[in-house]
Amino acid sequence: MALNAPAPRTTRWGRAWGGVGVLAQGAFISGWAVTETWQGPRYSLVSDTISDMQAATAPHVWFPVACFAFGGAATFCFAVFGLRPALASAGKINAHAPWMLALSTLALGNSFPLIPCSTAQAGCTPQHQLHSPGGLTDAVVAGIALSVLAFAPLPLWQRMKAVPSWRRLRAVMVPMRLLCPLLFLGLAVSSAAGVAQGLAERALVGACSLWVAALAVALATSDRDSPGGRRDQVRARP
Repeated sequence: MALNAPAPRTTRWGRAWGGVGVLAQGAFISGWAVTETWQGPRYSLVSDTISDMQAATAPHVWFPVACFAFGGAATFCFAVFGLRPALASAGKINAHAPWMLALSTLALGNSFPLIPCSTAQAGCTPQHQLHSPGGLTDAVVAGIALSVLAFAPLPLWQRMKAVPSWRRLRAVMVPMRLLCPLLFLGLAVSSAAGVAQGLAERALVGACSLWVAALAVALATSDRDSPGGRRDQVRARP
């Protein structure tokens, strides 16, 4: 089949799912970066977590809940329907890696049940949060999801570099293989010590959003000779 043949339907849909992935990261970032602006003077970006802005008593809680729900669902669709087919020519090499991205971000997009209160508000403590269904669910689910997302760049890059056109993302994925796990460990330490937990969480979430956005942009701007395009499909044929 000629290399200059029209791109197949799967490639066109892949670019569309890449665009969905870009929008998803914008929603995730807006969910916490914009919401911070109306939390009031008691809220600290250094010590208070992103989850505190999703508490039942937080102002305009519907906004971060909606942003994270859309971001989680849209990133899931990008990873499953866009990224996974684009990396299909890698064969069985870490075939689970796109699912790590998909399921972890889907879990992070869930805000229910709501945390009962924010620690930035008088009378609310971390212990009060954890002794509620919402607080306990958030701690367990978010902790597991962030750990999976933080360590996903390692197996995902192993799969990506088996597809020639995806190797151009080396400058993003190679540093993130080390940076994201280190930031996750930093979050674990800061959470245990009760110091700068909000800052550590924002650093991790920001770094993860960066590498996921890079993958989404690469897929959204792909053509026959770039990520998910015709040339990789031709090379993969026996």
